[in-house]
Amino acid sequence: MRIDFHAHTQKCKEGDGSKRNISPENFVKKMEQHNVVMCAITNHNKFDIGEFDNILSLDHNFIIFPGIELDIQFSDKKHYHTILICDPAEANKFYNIFDNDNSRNYDSFILSYDSFINKVKEFDHDKIITIPHFLDKDKRRAFSPDDKAKLQSDLEEYVVILEPGKIQTMGIINSHDELALLGSDVKDWDLYSSNNLPEIKFQIDSFGKFYELASDPKLFIKTVLAGAKKYSIPVSDDRSSTMDIFEDINIIFGEKGSGKTVLLEKYILPFFRDSGKKVFLHLGKDYEKEFNNLISSYEKEVIIDKDLLDEIAQNFKKLIDYSENNRSNFIDQYVDFYQGQVGSKKARLLAKTDATYSEPDGLSFEDLNIGTTRDIKKIDNVVEVNNRVQLTNKCERDSLNLSLNLLREKVLDNLKDEYKSNFINNMSTIFLDILKSSVTKKTGKKTKPNKLGFSDLVSKRSQFLSKRHRLITLFKEIERLERHKLGVLPNKGNIMLETKVVCMKENDYHSKGSPFEKNKIKLNRGIIGKITQHKQLDFRDINSYFSSEEKEVRASEFASDIIKKVSRIKLNSGKDYEPSEGEKAILSISGLLENSTFDCYLFDEIERGLGNKYVSEYLIPQLTKLRDLNKTVILSTHNANIAINTLPSQVIYSDYFSKKVSNYFMGNMYSGELFGDVNILDLESWEEKALLHLEGSQEMFNRRKNVYGI
Repeated sequence: MRIDFHAHTQKCKEGDGSKRNISPENFVKKMEQHNVVMCAITNHNKFDIGEFDNILSLDHNFIIFPGIELDIQFSDKKHYHTILICDPAEANKFYNIFDNDNSRNYDSFILSYDSFINKVKEFDHDKIITIPHFLDKDKRRAFSPDDKAKLQSDLEEYVVILEPGKIQTMGIINSHDELALLGSDVKDWDLYSSNNLPEIKFQIDSFGKFYELASDPKLFIKTVLAGAKKYSIPVSDDRSSTMDIFEDINIIFGEKGSGKTVLLEKYILPFFRDSGKKVFLHLGKDYEKEFNNLISSYEKEVIIDKDLLDEIAQNFKKLIDYSENNRSNFIDQYVDFYQGQVGSKKARLLAKTDATYSEPDGLSFEDLNIGTTRDIKKIDNVVEVNNRVQLTNKCERDSLNLSLNLLREKVLDNLKDEYKSNFINNMSTIFLDILKSSVTKKTGKKTKPNKLGFSDLVSKRSQFLSKRHRLITLFKEIERLERHKLGVLPNKGNIMLETKVVCMKENDYHSKGSPFEKNKIKLNRGIIGKITQHKQLDFRDINSYFSSEEKEVRASEFASDIIKKVSRIKLNSGKDYEPSEGEKAILSISGLLENSTFDCYLFDEIERGLGNKYVSEYLIPQLTKLRDLNKTVILSTHNANIAINTLPSQVIYSDYFSKKVSNYFMGNMYSGELFGDVNILDLESWEEKALLHLEGSQEMFNRRKNVYGI
């Protein structure tokens, strides 16, 4: 969340470029594109109240304050620039006091210092803020330290925020208990960037709240943190000492061996696990193990569909077990029947001997059982989800369970009906065969064949082809691809993990990285080839189509052997990539940071193996992104950049070697204080301990955010 209290929207002076002009609609877009949450339009010697009202009327997601950049005559030789912003409720008053002259020449207009002070004092002290240019912000128009001191004295009850020209200067000012903010001073909206704009951690929704923050940052932050969500974690075996961990970023620091890892492993991690939170602990020293665990966890998220796998096994078994009986000449049976028509008179009267019955094609009893079992399983799965998810809404849960039970009964009723139909069909055929056989024995009359077997053969082969077609479809249907972002590598961009569920092809050969077993791949790809390449003419020798070795393959084993998961690390271009050991350290961290499904993120010495550029450009923004998603982030670090620029709500100083009673001291960099256990009056200086134990802390102190800026 960024602040910009020095934005121009109009060309006012001759020296202003036309690219400072921007419409209210495009201004709103620019602010939202760059995540600016508080801003002010500060044109030279002009407050356009119509423009301000127009922006307010548009749909926007930021706070905008009335503002103006004034030329101030301090003395005969001193001509300064200063910005004023005020409470939007005072917009009309602000316009009347600072820009009610329609004939104003913006180039030549200048306000005397005394007049400026008097006009500011027409506002209550909590309704207006002065932001003078200072030091390296336009040296010809910037207040000197002495003149700044006079301004603060003359506006003693009012908030004065300094605007320097450089990030480093702002950091130095903020680390010396004064407030400084950079503004964009935008000259070309096409080049507008929020990179150097101050960042504000705390959500501000009014001028009054910003005034509270600016007037007394320590008190404001203390009040905000008091109402923030936090967890009280026991940090002693007898549970007498506790520590607050915020649903925010929490920093742990201290010298090596001071108990930081113990705190994470023994107290914080078990607490969140026992609380039912999804949490992990990344140990910097075990980055290779963490990297492998990360890859494994993403692979586990890619599920091989068990129902499809079972169906592959069932259809495979049907094909591999298929055989045909020796076939007699269909015509001979009819010839025998018609030649035997001369029989006795009584035999000719037995019309039943000419009866035939053709049963309709239907599913086998085995297929019926498989289909019903699959449907029942799906219903039971929904019941399980319903009972697990709808714990509190009993009425909806019971209503859905009732409907599911009725559906289960319907599925079983359908199974019974199909069984009856198949049974009747089979029994009708058997009855006619027995009857005709009896007549033949008694009379010698040849009976009309009930079935020649041709339709059965066609039906049987049709089912074989249907199973084969379904199996080929399943080979494709079970395959899937999922991509997970592992993170960002310097100079290489996004790194992805591609995990595929793959089915063996008839032309697959074993090679490095192949997911298939070397000693089985030849046999299995041969079977797959015969399934996919089968032709009608192959029915002539169907009983020997599959070899004896192939017929011995178990169906479930075949399915699990040909369906495998395989993962590849990819560059954004799609090219395979093998990370170096150092890059694995980076990805072991960034892969977790890219995964927003955790509730708590615990890192021990997160900076291991990471360069300063990577820390600044990727790590810190990613950590703050998680914070903005209301995640709990706890970092053990020696890196001052991380400890300061993540804007932690809680800072924990770990000191096992202290002669004091407390092992852990808690506080924040805004107050500059670290307290021991609440029942103990131990007190340490955050700045003193940070300078002693954080690497690069002096530089970071000079660029310290201290509530807002870098």
